[in-house]
Amino acid sequence: METFSDIFKKSFMEGSTTQISIPGIFLVLGLSLVVAGYIYIVYKKCYIGVIYSHNFNVALAMMTIISAMIIATISSNITLSLGMVGALSIVRFRTAIKDPIDLIFLFWAVAAGITVGARLWVMVLLGNLCIGLAFMFMTKLKRKDVIYLLVISYDDEAFPAVNAVLQMFKSVLRSKISRNGLTEMTVEINMSDENTQFTEKLTAIPQVHSVSLVTYSGEFAQ
Repeated sequence: METFSDIFKKSFMEGSTTQISIPGIFLVLGLSLVVAGYIYIVYKKCYIGVIYSHNFNVALAMMTIISAMIIATISSNITLSLGMVGALSIVRFRTAIKDPIDLIFLFWAVAAGITVGARLWVMVLLGNLCIGLAFMFMTKLKRKDVIYLLVISYDDEAFPAVNAVLQMFKSVLRSKISRNGLTEMTVEINMSDENTQFTEKLTAIPQVHSVSLVTYSGEFAQ
């Protein structure tokens, strides 16, 4: 006589395997490739950091395809899904994410792969389109001021002349190091355009030894 436990186990094992057709496999992988390319283009167009990483962008695209492949695999076999969950639970990622936007793109790549692998076609189309348009729209709304970090080394006697040049801009002192009559100062400068000819005025001061100007987006100094 079969017990309820036996009936449950039997029904569980019978429904644990669902074959994916060859056209279905090509559809999932092909669509995941298209979505991966879409994420790649959006990240490249919307990147506003200091140094664009091509390798990270490629990793985003590959993560979408791999996530779709995993979800398509485990959705067809419940037993295999339990084993894969256990195997993936021991994986640890040690890469540090410096920009919060990169973290959002990582979640987007994983979510896109999950929806494609689960074959939720409407969610794939509308969700990825909405996220991509949101990123593009919000990137256009970024502040128009150009922010730089000015690193200048000069003798203490040159401070009045250096300060006179800095008064032309909105500036915030980030750091200042003085030793033996020599000062190294880091200043955040807000400019309405990318005209950097003021550096020539600074280098023309006799007591100024070096002037460096780098783009600043908030990662280098707080």
